[in-house]
Amino acid sequence: MKDYTYNRTWEDIHELLDEAERTKNQHKTATFNERLSTKQRAQHMRDYKGLQGVVYALRWVLGDPNTSRKKVITGEE
Repeated sequence: MKDYTYNRTWEDIHELLDEAERTKNQHKTATFNERLSTKQRAQHMRDYKGLQGVVYALRWVLGDPNTSRKKVITGEE
């Protein structure tokens, strides 16, 4: 078993979820910016997909009824 501290508050988790969602949305918007190179847009898409997993995991932890364990593990809707 890992040495977890369990010292995060629900407020901490909600704040992290809010920040992750905002940043995820910024990356998604950037993927449509035609002034960026294909390489830059691809990096934004990778960052978006990574944060999508973070959001799913945090929503699952908070008990969101629309977020299943399968969605967290596979990213499938």
